[in-house]
Amino acid sequence: MKLWVFFNKTEILFAAGWWWERVPFLKITYLENSGMAFGWLNGSGDLIKTLLTLFRVFAVAFMFYFVFKRIRVFSFFSFIFFGLLIAGALGNCVDSVFYESLGLNVSKLGGGLFSGNVIDMIKISFFPPVFNLADSFITIGCFIGLLFYKKLSILDG
Repeated sequence: MKLWVFFNKTEILFAAGWWWERVPFLKITYLENSGMAFGWLNGSGDLIKTLLTLFRVFAVAFMFYFVFKRIRVFSFFSFIFFGLLIAGALGNCVDSVFYESLGLNVSKLGGGLFSGNVIDMIKISFFPPVFNLADSFITIGCFIGLLFYKKLSILDG
C-alpha cells in the first residue's frame, strides 16, 4: 500500500472519485515521517533518525530470533501477537532503511541507506495523527498482548 500511495500521491491528493471518499471519517493522504509511529519524534534530527532506524533493525532481528527459538511452545495468541508486531516493525524498518536510497522519498534527505522516511497515508477524523498499516499492526498487536497476556505462552515461565 505504501508504494501504491507513493506512486499515486498526486492523484490521491488532488483527484476526486476515490472509494474512500464515501467513508466519512477516512482520508488517504501522503505524508513522510522521519520519526516513530503516529508522527512522534518527527523532524527531530539525523541522530534520532539513525538511532530509531537502528532500533527498528535490532527489534525486528530480536523478534525473529525469539520466535524461531520458541515457536514450538507458542499459543494461538502468541502467533497473532508476534505476527502483528513483526509485520508492523518490518514494514516500517524497510521504509527507514531503504526508501531514501531507492528514491522513494519525496523529501530527499541525502543520507542514503538507513536514512529513509516512513510513508504514512491513513487519516481518520477522530484520531489526529496520520499513520500507516504497519503502525496499526504494531498497535493492534500491543493491545492483543495486553488483553491476552495470560494466554501468551511466552509469559508462562
